[in-house]
Amino acid sequence: WSPDGSRLAFTSNRDGNPEIYVANRDGSGLRRITNHPSIDITPTWSPAGNELAFTSDRSGTPQIYIVSADGLGTPRRISTDSYADRATWAPAPYNEIAYAARTGGSNDIKVFDVATGERRQITFSEGSNESPCYSPNGRHLAFTSSRRGQPAVFPICPGRRRLRQATPPGRNFRAARGPG
Repeated sequence: WSPDGSRLAFTSNRDGNPEIYVANRDGSGLRRITNHPSIDITPTWSPAGNELAFTSDRSGTPQIYIVSADGLGTPRRISTDSYADRATWAPAPYNEIAYAARTGGSNDIKVFDVATGERRQITFSEGSNESPCYSPNGRHLAFTSSRRGQPAVFPICPGRRRLRQATPPGRNFRAARGPG
């Protein structure tokens, strides 16, 4: 859902290839946002609702891109990793995008500051860390990690290093963030 709850961004292969679309919440105003022979998936809204971040393999491997929510202009790549996926944009007032990136043989969580273009790594090769999701106020980030065996959910404040396990180990996966 867009930050104001009026639109929905989603992936569809209705035209033969997975692309990003936006529609009003009642289904009207359907608009195709991406148009590329590669796969474009997992859109996430900017806090202002004017841009989308998404995963595409248009460079040969999955990477994170940003595009205008009206579909105008060329998507710009923001990740520089060998593999990047599952972007999630922090709500206002933060302007950051967290995503999973392959580092060595596992995945780690990285955060891209949209205003400065700076990247910082949140996890450091302790198990596989994936599926980041911001809290509604944007001050915490949760992700799944296999650092203690089976996947568990770990919340963290991105500015601090304190990490705690929030769920028992098992089949724990990211839940989509709802409106607001």
